[in-house]
Amino acid sequence: MRTKLLFLVTFFLSINALAQSGGMMQTTKDRINFSGLIVPATGVLFGVEGEKGKLIGDNYYDTTFQAGNVRFYGRIGAADSLGGVPLRYDLYTQEVEIRASPTDIRAAKAPTVRYFVMNNRLGGTSLFVNAREYRGASDELVGFLESLTTGKFSLLQRHSIIVKTANFNAALNVGTKDDELVKKREFYVAKGRMVMKFSPSKKAILELMASQEAAIEAYLKEKKPDLKKASGLAQVFEYYNTL
Repeated sequence: MRTKLLFLVTFFLSINALAQSGGMMQTTKDRINFSGLIVPATGVLFGVEGEKGKLIGDNYYDTTFQAGNVRFYGRIGAADSLGGVPLRYDLYTQEVEIRASPTDIRAAKAPTVRYFVMNNRLGGTSLFVNAREYRGASDELVGFLESLTTGKFSLLQRHSIIVKTANFNAALNVGTKDDELVKKREFYVAKGRMVMKFSPSKKAILELMASQEAAIEAYLKEKKPDLKKASGLAQVFEYYNTL
């Protein structure tokens, strides 16, 4: 009898506990479905939101405005050019920025500019010609090609920007939250107005300059120019154009 009574008490207590638990679960479910569960401001389950990602890098050939000249395809007022004006080249938009005053910066879009030349940090000048002035591989390009050398073979350099996007994995806490602007350059060779893409290497140079292969090979052996740098590559082209 005592055992049976104990069993009944335990049974009713269990039923009551289940009913309370079910009621709590139903209440929670109702809040989510109809009004949204209110999240408490305190508790060990929550942390502070992490730092936001940033954009690293700049999108300019040179962030400083440099004195330069611009020649347009159409006329700007009474002339088709501007001389001695502060210029800056945006590699991402392929626009030429012209500073009219400290608070007034105008942007000339690539299709309107035939060429522009501006001072550079090396103490010289840099010439940028619209890709439309050439034929061949340049047909698919929008923007400008920097003229590094001129002659039988002209060496050109294309500047652009690629965006390296953030790859942060919150679950593993690895990677970066920052987007990065990465400057990219590609070389082209022009013979007259015909342009082809060029991947610098000793083999590629000797094939291109096959008519003077012996002289070029001797030059490379003696001078050992850095073919990965524009300055080293330009030296080879300048020498070839004198032969």
